[in-house]
Amino acid sequence: MYERLYLTILENQEITAIIDRYNAGFEMKDIGETFCVYDYDQDESTVIFAGSTKLPITDDFEDTMHALIYWLNCLTDIGRSISNGDWHVHLDDTDAIWDEETGWQMPED
Repeated sequence: MYERLYLTILENQEITAIIDRYNAGFEMKDIGETFCVYDYDQDESTVIFAGSTKLPITDDFEDTMHALIYWLNCLTDIGRSISNGDWHVHLDDTDAIWDEETGWQMPED
């Protein structure tokens, strides 16, 4: 089986554009964080992309849910721009679920 070790130049460009667009459009920068891509040693790892964000700290559940959905949409766009990747998307200890039609979403229970 083929093991990917690097993103293509086109994939890198697409991912950067997606992240820039979502970071610029994130409306809760004052109480949350924009998406950050991790640096990692590609020679020491099979990871080709890693990053995170921090959801807003607020008492308003709707704000938190809005931010969660926003960043899951970002990850969906990123995931669709990377071919043949294995993903691990999670919020703390809860894994997100991939759906071909809708993309990343949190489990309902």
